[in-house]
Amino acid sequence: MSKRGKRQAPGVRLPASIQPVRKTRNGKLVKIYYYFQERRNRSDAGPRVPIPYELHDPRFWQTYEALKSAGDAPRAGTFGALIDAYRTSHRFTKLAKNSRDTYDIALGHIRKRWGELPVCDVQPKHAYAMQEAMSDRPSMANFTVCRVLKLLLKHGIRLGYCETNIARDIEPLGEAGIGAEPWSEEAFAYVLEHGTPLLMRAAVLGRATGQRAVDLVRMRPADRAGDGINMLVRKLGNEPHWCPLTKEAAAAIDAWGEQKMMPYLNLGGRKISEDRLRAEWKAFKELHTEHLPEDITLHDLRATAVCDRRIAGVPHQQICDQLRMSPAMVATYSKHIDRKLNATAGMKTMERAENVHLKTIYAPIENRKA
Repeated sequence: MSKRGKRQAPGVRLPASIQPVRKTRNGKLVKIYYYFQERRNRSDAGPRVPIPYELHDPRFWQTYEALKSAGDAPRAGTFGALIDAYRTSHRFTKLAKNSRDTYDIALGHIRKRWGELPVCDVQPKHAYAMQEAMSDRPSMANFTVCRVLKLLLKHGIRLGYCETNIARDIEPLGEAGIGAEPWSEEAFAYVLEHGTPLLMRAAVLGRATGQRAVDLVRMRPADRAGDGINMLVRKLGNEPHWCPLTKEAAAAIDAWGEQKMMPYLNLGGRKISEDRLRAEWKAFKELHTEHLPEDITLHDLRATAVCDRRIAGVPHQQICDQLRMSPAMVATYSKHIDRKLNATAGMKTMERAENVHLKTIYAPIENRKA
């Protein structure tokens, strides 16, 4: 019998907002208590209210309807209503589950602070105030205000909630660190030499395609097409994408000789999940702490893929199309490489010039006797 079947009366399907809690004594069921809570298990969950009636008592359902009417109907034109509308839109439902979960956290912050605020009344000062209130978590503050709020208001304009998107020009908070960093050549070589076949393949695929772990675990020989590989980008709602491969990467991948329909990343012929891949990586890192940086991740291979291309002279927009990344993401991953490339190019320009002024300055130093 399913867990649901054990926790409720036969033939009765409880709404998601109703939580049954079993009380047992000596292993025997004594009573089931019921609680009402809107958006249960989410960051913007409503209050938990007990319903003091048995499931088959008409008063149970009367109480439920009253609570639902009070808690599930935000006033028209408010952020609560807009968030509910956005969560049922194709733009939200097409996102991968992990993305929806992350968006829900940000939407929960917005609902908690602005749920009853009319969307048309919001001003930039409100957005900055929200950002400041979350400044102890700058990454989440920027994600909530500069991305999710901007998308939410964009949807609101379509539906007539507001006429302008005040989040469009909000300046993000400064964040410590630079996010994903490319693997060093030493780290990459170490994983190829000492890693398990699974992790060796993950490193090669990740660097060759620049994709997330959730997409790497689904790549198969059957997906190889011409000089690249076909894939579905989970983060973008399984959007089809073809990623070109270098001749060297393609040769290495094809040499694995995997069965056509079996993912390259498998354990003894068994498919694995993204979580399993991350667990294998974590275990490997813990055994090789002397040779691998503490903060190195599989996600960093995305930055490695971008930097490989920038060093080779591939323009940003072409990298966007090759790896199916946004221009902002490519710029973020490659900003340090870009600075180094620009600095080097500038120095070469200086070396090609006459530099008469600098030669005059440094001449006395060069001629000085020890």
